[in-house]
Amino acid sequence: MDFFTFFVVIEAIGILSFPLATIFTHNLRDAGYSLARPLGIMCISFVAWVLSSLHLLPLNAGIYAGVLALGLTAIYIVHRYPRDWRPTRDMFLQEGIFFSTFILATFFLMHKPEIFFGYSEDFMNSAFLQSILRTDFLPLMDPWYSGTGLSYYYFGHLAAAIPILLSGVKAGIGYNLAVAAFFAIGVQAAFGIGVNLTERRLYGFLAVFLIMISGFTTGFVQLLSYVSKTEIMQFHTFAGSFSEWLVSFDFAAATCVIPHAITLYPFFTFLQGDLHSHFLSIPFLLVLVGLCLDLSRKFSLPAFSAAILVTCVLAGMNIWILPVALFVIAWTGYYATRKKAFLLLIGLEFCVFLALLFLGGIGVVDPHQRTDLYGFLLTFGAFALLSVIYLAESHKFSREDILVAGAVLVAGIISFSLHFPLAILALFAILFFVRAWFHQEYPAAFAGIALFLIVFCEVFYINDPYGPPFERMNTIMKFYLQAWVFWGIASVYFLYRIKNRVLVAGAVLVIGITLVHPFCSVIAMPNADFMGKTGNLTLDGMAWLKEQKPDEYEALCWLSMTADSGDVILEAPGDAYTYSSRIAAFTGFPTVIGWRTHEIMWGREWPEVEQRCTDVDRIYTEDENTDALFEKYSVKYIYIGETERKKYGSKLDNLIQNDGIKLVFQTGTTKIYRVI
Repeated sequence: MDFFTFFVVIEAIGILSFPLATIFTHNLRDAGYSLARPLGIMCISFVAWVLSSLHLLPLNAGIYAGVLALGLTAIYIVHRYPRDWRPTRDMFLQEGIFFSTFILATFFLMHKPEIFFGYSEDFMNSAFLQSILRTDFLPLMDPWYSGTGLSYYYFGHLAAAIPILLSGVKAGIGYNLAVAAFFAIGVQAAFGIGVNLTERRLYGFLAVFLIMISGFTTGFVQLLSYVSKTEIMQFHTFAGSFSEWLVSFDFAAATCVIPHAITLYPFFTFLQGDLHSHFLSIPFLLVLVGLCLDLSRKFSLPAFSAAILVTCVLAGMNIWILPVALFVIAWTGYYATRKKAFLLLIGLEFCVFLALLFLGGIGVVDPHQRTDLYGFLLTFGAFALLSVIYLAESHKFSREDILVAGAVLVAGIISFSLHFPLAILALFAILFFVRAWFHQEYPAAFAGIALFLIVFCEVFYINDPYGPPFERMNTIMKFYLQAWVFWGIASVYFLYRIKNRVLVAGAVLVIGITLVHPFCSVIAMPNADFMGKTGNLTLDGMAWLKEQKPDEYEALCWLSMTADSGDVILEAPGDAYTYSSRIAAFTGFPTVIGWRTHEIMWGREWPEVEQRCTDVDRIYTEDENTDALFEKYSVKYIYIGETERKKYGSKLDNLIQNDGIKLVFQTGTTKIYRVI
């Protein structure tokens, strides 16, 4: 029942949003139907955020106000702009794609529903989501740093909370339904991109495969290693049967082929079941591409305004997307109008880049840390090969192409001699921009954007608290995922332009290679112990906790029903990717200090974080002078569970003897005290 209620809400948002989408997309074949759902969620989220942030309405009421505004807008557009609003065959096809994807995604997540602490950011994202579901007014308070505002972007979690609040499903179930829904929304948007690029449905399905499903070529190399019984690169052999190899497939190995970095692709982020910002932003990035595709054909102020608004939303979801989103808008505006005013935006971005470089916000990569050719090919090899096939098919080179090709050859020799093999990608990027500009092949520019993002990661990194040798880990993870989306879109167009049957057969083979890793991961990931294993098929992200830690589950449920919004629940300081900081993750109530390293990544200073850790340790281990600390952090409840017993042991006896607290709940060895 939860599934269908959630689906009805998402479907209603899509229907109400379609008239608005048509205003922005006059030049697209599907009239913006593939973009309607994410546009609607964006609009409702934006209205709710504004009303709640200004304290005009509580968040729940703001969401309903957003739905009402969307509905009234739809009614106005239907009456103001008469057209045939009856559903078309393409609309029914897209509905079938969305619904079937939603069902399949939900079915997979029933096998891996855990909101788990290991390997992913589930605890963090669940804490954000639960806090949003409990809050009345924004901005959101930090659930892992009580008493302060959240310094991390959370607009994507707000967007995910919209259908959860409207459908009324339980938060633990809504978390997984939101993951499935946003993936299905991304699939529909990708299908629309393919159809609107080529005017053919076949390439819509191809866009779904290349953008949302295909994976790293690493999976094929791992398969070769198993079949040949030979170690290839860093991939080891496996002695068991093929079915045993599938179940134990090392899906994580593909994400670590670049030393001291993590790489992801969209389908893998879905399989993790992680409602994180880099996953949530993918459908909205595709919306931006769809709007820019419309602008490239004929510039219009409504479409341009919508693109700007989507960019603002993307910045609130994932600030890492902002630079490339602004560049895409500026490039598209200049491409469509030839007005140099759009180049000013690109110039302004470049000035900001220089300022950040001068001020230390952007660092320079150590030459010894650069990605080698193998790492690049194991990650983007399929897209690179499809691009080469496209260039080979385009045998009628212009003078500009020949000059660029010669420069590429010379640069390739120089870059390899300087041990900087990926430097040549910059010239390939220029080649694609040349084709986009001089040959009127706008989609080719997306390949150029992807290549520039990859080269940027080889020269610079965004300076965050990660120190050497992990200083560019976040930069690669965030920018490579964006590069994947852009290069996937360009590859759809490249395949559309290829007519030679031999080259088409080669391209099909390449696509088949990219499906090995996703297919094997679908089989292996639910069976991985470190992902958390729930005994029964369910969508409840807390089910594993009920099965494996029943005392903690009952205590957290009691807190959820008893405590008031904003009550601070004390628990032991947390370490990343361990079973800690679970109060906010499963209830939404804030704690004094959660996962410490995450707070550092969000801009806190080590002395402040360590002071909170010391204060919490004192409360748990001392029986005197704790009243001032209770008051300092507004502590309402003290939680003593598995993590606290392991950390403090017999020192907890000092806390229990404190006259300022009272036992209010106990199940097994898990206890909750209330501060008097």
